[in-house]
Amino acid sequence: MKIVIIAALVVVALASEKPYYPKPTYPAPAYPPPAYGKSYDYAPMPYSFDWAVLDQASYNDFGQKETSDGKLVSGTYYVVLPDGRRQVVTYKADDYGYIADVKYDGEAKYPEYKPAYPAYPKPADQASYNDFGQKETSDGKLVSGTYYVVLPDGRRQVVTYKADDYGYIADVKYDGEAKYPEYKPAYPAYPKPAYAPPAYPKPAYPTPAYPKPTYAPPAYPKASYPEPSYPSYPRPSYPAYPRPAYPSYPRPSYPSYPKPSYPFPSTTEAAIEAAAPVKEAEIPAEAITEDAEAAVAVTEPIGEAAAAPIASEAESSTDAA
Repeated sequence: MKIVIIAALVVVALASEKPYYPKPTYPAPAYPPPAYGKSYDYAPMPYSFDWAVLDQASYNDFGQKETSDGKLVSGTYYVVLPDGRRQVVTYKADDYGYIADVKYDGEAKYPEYKPAYPAYPKPADQASYNDFGQKETSDGKLVSGTYYVVLPDGRRQVVTYKADDYGYIADVKYDGEAKYPEYKPAYPAYPKPAYAPPAYPKPAYPTPAYPKPTYAPPAYPKASYPEPSYPSYPRPSYPAYPRPAYPSYPRPSYPSYPKPSYPFPSTTEAAIEAAAPVKEAEIPAEAITEDAEAAVAVTEPIGEAAAAPIASEAESSTDAA
């Protein structure tokens, strides 16, 4: 353990004697400010537009018209609603806000709803669609009978039953087939709007007549380039560093301790030592001194080995020069 501690101290001492090189400093790069393109901010200009959509197949009828003098924007838009009314919105907008006026032309029309009732078979009572009856007999002990009713789906339900002191038994049967009428929804009929499609005049542009240009093929002189000459640089010379000298430490001297003397054990202590004898390892002073000498002998080549790479680098640099 002592050898390891001594070797670690020697390595730390050798490492602390390495030369110190300052950290290089580089100036911050200077970049020119970026040049952006010219921004285009135009002043408000007067304009006017209008458009309209009329599609009778899809019941679409709406449009818009807007004008501006550069400061005030005014316009109107309209749309035909599903109930037949025409909604017209007139608006104005400037730097102070937006104002709109909403109006409705016409009257809302909703088609009368006529539900489709199922066609049931003709009942006995046509006014209330009621058709049912019952028949029952009894001999004083057994009660038997039957009753029927015509259901809304057209079937006739017949129940035959018997009852006595032991219970009630019923047999249910259905005559005919259930019939459900096909549901046909009634869609509202919207009035067909009549608008004349706008007629725009077809613009006529004259076809420009440009003369056919004539160009003569350019004549370029043949360039002659001189043969380039490259500069010759002298072979660089590298400095030769002297081999560092490391200090030599004196061999340490260790104290020699006298052999301890123990008193003669009693009868009980002798019995315990006889049952489990323990031998102590004796380390002579000569062995301790020899171990210390070996540690110093091991640490001395470490300094030479650490200095060898620096010397080899200096020699290689000198050879390259």
